[in-house]
Amino acid sequence: MLYSPSVASLYRFLKSVRLAVVLILVITVLALLATLVPQDRSAAWYRARYGAPLSSLIGLARLDRFFTSPLFCAPVFLFSVNLGACAVDRVISRQRNHARRRYGPDLIHVGLLLLIAAGLVTALGRAEKTWPLAVGDEAAVSPAYTLRLLSLQALRYDNGMPKAWISRVSVTRNGVREIASFPIEVNHPLRLRGVRVYQSSWDTEGILELADPEGRLVKASTGQGFQDGDSFWYFAETKLGVHGLGAVFQEYKGRALVSARSLAPGDVIGPFTVRSVSQREVTGLKAVRDPGLAPFLAALLLILAGLALTFIQKRGDTAP
Repeated sequence: MLYSPSVASLYRFLKSVRLAVVLILVITVLALLATLVPQDRSAAWYRARYGAPLSSLIGLARLDRFFTSPLFCAPVFLFSVNLGACAVDRVISRQRNHARRRYGPDLIHVGLLLLIAAGLVTALGRAEKTWPLAVGDEAAVSPAYTLRLLSLQALRYDNGMPKAWISRVSVTRNGVREIASFPIEVNHPLRLRGVRVYQSSWDTEGILELADPEGRLVKASTGQGFQDGDSFWYFAETKLGVHGLGAVFQEYKGRALVSARSLAPGDVIGPFTVRSVSQREVTGLKAVRDPGLAPFLAALLLILAGLALTFIQKRGDTAP
């Protein structure tokens, strides 16, 4: 079959090793630069970092999907085409020249292509959700599984630094108890079918009970707030003061912090009267579903098999 010079030139360009080297360098540099941008941060992270109300920062929570952006996907796609062209060219050249069959490099190429596909599946299909749970709280981590927090233990070193967080949970599947008790730790996740649950954080959550002008009770927790005219009142934290535990509210106008107040039971803020202030320890449990894990492991096995086969065949060529 005859090809036009332009098609032949394009084919040589796509299968060239020089292109592969350049693309690997570009992808590496982009990946390193992306580490400077916090990935998939929640609105709470931006609130703590930049000090703006939760309501004005929800739009920032999805700013940093860099690894699914065209800037990153374009060189990855071109690198996939390069690998595929190299693999096809190897097979055609070997059959044309009746060369000895060497399948090691072919397995490596296929493994790399599968690895890229696994990354794409992860980028498009990975899902995460984090729950702040206190003892007795429940969380539905999937349509089938529900967790209930049985106990929370925060271990510390002698100098007060965190040593370990241990969240002991029970698991029900479709309403039937499947695991009576399981300790989730930082490096010891709970593995369920299609979902892994990780220990991600530990904190103290403030609980506030308010009464509206009609006397109806409203409950709020740290991180929530309400609008009152042109002011947004944000429940920032609980703090122990001279008169006991108080609730610290920050007042924002637009994105600017203009004042802060510490409230005790009986104080009034906006249309509400503070009835009680309390706090509780909460654990942060993160459920992760990653459909790209299985093809990722298969890709690694193919690459390792290709490297081993290449090494064995080269050893056979050099043997006396």
